[in-house]
Amino acid sequence: MRAQAWSLGAHAKVKAQRGLPDAAAYRTLALKMPTLLHQSGPVQAITFVLSRGGAAGKVFADDLAKVAEHGDGAALLKVVQEAELAPYMALSTQLIDIAAWFRRYAQIELESKP
Repeated sequence: MRAQAWSLGAHAKVKAQRGLPDAAAYRTLALKMPTLLHQSGPVQAITFVLSRGGAAGKVFADDLAKVAEHGDGAALLKVVQEAELAPYMALSTQLIDIAAWFRRYAQIELESKP
């Protein structure tokens, strides 16, 4: 049931980016985020997206946080920074799963730059 909600949420967020000026940058972030979360962990991945992703990074972090039901990107970052080990690990797995949905839909809905 959670996976279905994450899928629907990610699809709506990605679809909303179609035709927008930052859609290519959003697509790039969506494609890279599951790997970034897996390799670096949520604190570093979210911090990177917020600090280096520009406007598309903020939008992507906010969208990821909304699908994960944690407000916006800054609120999600605070949650993962303050989490104890067990909740941190559970949230990390959850965010990887959600980011995978974003990646799938970005591949389908958003065109890559030629």
